Amino acid sequence: MAKKILHFTQARIKALPIPDVGRVEYYDDEEKRLMCRVSSTGNKTYCVVKWAGQKVHRVSLAKTSDITVTKARKKAAATVLEISSGINPTEAKRKQSIEKTKLGGVLDQYLAGRDLQPLTVKDYQYKLKRGFSDWLNKPINNITEDMILKRHKLLTQTGKTTANTTMRVLRLTLNYAAAVGMINSNPASILSKARLWHKNQRKDRVIPLEHLKAWHEAVDGLANQKAKVYLFIALYMGFRSNELLTLQWSDVDMKGQSIELKDTKNGSNHQLPIPYAVMPYLNALHELTGGSKWVFASDDHAKHMVTPIKPIRAVMAASGVTFSPHDCRRTFATIAEAVSLPMSMIKRMMNHATTNDVTGGYIVTESETLRQAINKVASYIQARVTQTDNVIQLHAKK
Repeated sequence: MAKKILHFTQARIKALPIPDVGRVEYYDDEEKRLMCRVSSTGNKTYCVVKWAGQKVHRVSLAKTSDITVTKARKKAAATVLEISSGINPTEAKRKQSIEKTKLGGVLDQYLAGRDLQPLTVKDYQYKLKRGFSDWLNKPINNITEDMILKRHKLLTQTGKTTANTTMRVLRLTLNYAAAVGMINSNPASILSKARLWHKNQRKDRVIPLEHLKAWHEAVDGLANQKAKVYLFIALYMGFRSNELLTLQWSDVDMKGQSIELKDTKNGSNHQLPIPYAVMPYLNALHELTGGSKWVFASDDHAKHMVTPIKPIRAVMAASGVTFSPHDCRRTFATIAEAVSLPMSMIKRMMNHATTNDVTGGYIVTESETLRQAINKVASYIQARVTQTDNVIQLHAKK
């Protein structure tokens, strides 16, 4: 196809017709390498076309609406000179763009390309902000191994687990940056090379049997109704803290007395009957927060509450039991084993994946069987907190 050549002026560029399909290229008769590309979408773009050796370079300069013809000719001449000098303008622009790419923006790009649970996204964002708030607007190619070593040492003073989990988010962010060519290598790999990752020690803490009654009474005595129900459901149903905090009333069947968790940690929905001991507390909470979509609503009902730290500390002070919300989940599993529930049932109630359990994959648990099982756990707890008869001794389930 013969080149379409004309003398570029503002009026002529503006008057160039829009093709029905594809695009048409027009060349300037004054600056021979300057081309105007008109596409069927209506875009008109100035470009440079220049052969260098065996390779043709096509470099976009600007939209015709953003630059005058005179400036386009000057920019084209400068670009041709760069190409003739062995500089690849496209690669140079890419490097300049990378230099402007900030750490926080890279994490956003990574998360946008992944099909992650909303809670996981929030967790990654929170941990990067918590550990690297002063790095979020820093170009990623300015982050060095020495900076990472110093920050790791600082985070370790807060806690080994905190250092590990925070640095893992940084590592996956920089892994992504390296994979897409933003950086040549991941500086966070220095932690593996130097063997600085802390060994995780699995917690096995449960609410001690001898203090279960005192703990239960302390929770029941809380003035904060939301915190009370939050802790009781954690103990009686074994839900994870985030699953509870984000629970919505639309997921609670008050009439059928069941709760369905959506988008859980293992990627599936999880439905459990509500134990008989929990229903009175949940009914009372519904009167308090039923007007919000959140079961554990914030004071203004606009969002869900956060982990109730102050009430938890109050329970610890009143009962003498040091615990975390996850210890309630661990205690639930331990009691389930103590009352001789089958392991397949415990996994089902805990919503643990059975991917590697071939037999477990064939088992479909009836809702009534689940109700009997979870009420068996509730009966154990009730027996322990209402009397001092001999009850099976608890040992932490790992």
